[in-house]
Amino acid sequence: MRRLLLGALALLAPLCASAAGTAIATGLPGYSLTEVIDWVGGAVAVEVTHDLDPSTASLERAKGDAETDLDAQLPDFLQRAVAPLTVDSTHLYDDLLAADPGFSSRVRDIAVQAKRTDVFLKPDFSALVERFTLPFFGPRGIALPLFPSRATPVRPILGEVTTRRYTGLLIDARGFLPDAGTTRTASLRPSLLPKIWDERMNVVLEPGMVDPDSLARWGVVGYARTLDDDVVVVRAGNLPLRLAARAVFGTKSTDVVISTEGARQLLALQENIDLLKQGRVVIVCDGLPAAP
Repeated sequence: MRRLLLGALALLAPLCASAAGTAIATGLPGYSLTEVIDWVGGAVAVEVTHDLDPSTASLERAKGDAETDLDAQLPDFLQRAVAPLTVDSTHLYDDLLAADPGFSSRVRDIAVQAKRTDVFLKPDFSALVERFTLPFFGPRGIALPLFPSRATPVRPILGEVTTRRYTGLLIDARGFLPDAGTTRTASLRPSLLPKIWDERMNVVLEPGMVDPDSLARWGVVGYARTLDDDVVVVRAGNLPLRLAARAVFGTKSTDVVISTEGARQLLALQENIDLLKQGRVVIVCDGLPAAP
């Protein structure tokens, strides 16, 4: 009977038992945890592996025991997986989890609702592997507890400026850029709640300026690897205002500085202000890993 079960499971086992990603210490023997942060797709892919007890007589029983044990540890593992995420110019997700037990509890509630995308045994039947997806945004998004409680108005710019109606904003922030306020250069670091500034260090867009429904749907900005990624048209439309980033800003280099003239083109026309409030912004930057 055991041989028949082994044969059946071998046919069902995936060819690839683990996704490439960053290994995270679990603190528990017999477990391993990896995560891949997909900034373009807006999600964290998590893989948890739990060794089976070789002393258990039945493989079916060993698998069931491993599933039960893993489920008990899952909320903690998923919190560990999101901990490395950059929230804004000064915080990692882990900073907020450590500082506020109430925030940690809210994140834990979201984590236990994570979508399980795959469950299987390794080809040698030594361990159980489960995969999960934690979206950034949406009704179960891990960014939801981070959203500001108060709205911040977008300040229009008065005066004459040559502009037109655009469908969104596309910022090319690839390569090393000046780090505003310093003599260094840095590459942009994607984050959950970035800000956009002009060269006079006036805020053009920040999380509180985005309509709450749009913020919950897809955040302040989207990220892309190239100027022709599909996400560009989906989010910024066919005729976006295209700007080259002038600098990055913030302790963690998460914020983008655009030209003052570009900011004026956006803030001088109500239709373009509305696009900012809808979060129709895409930033192209380097170093974004491919989705798992």
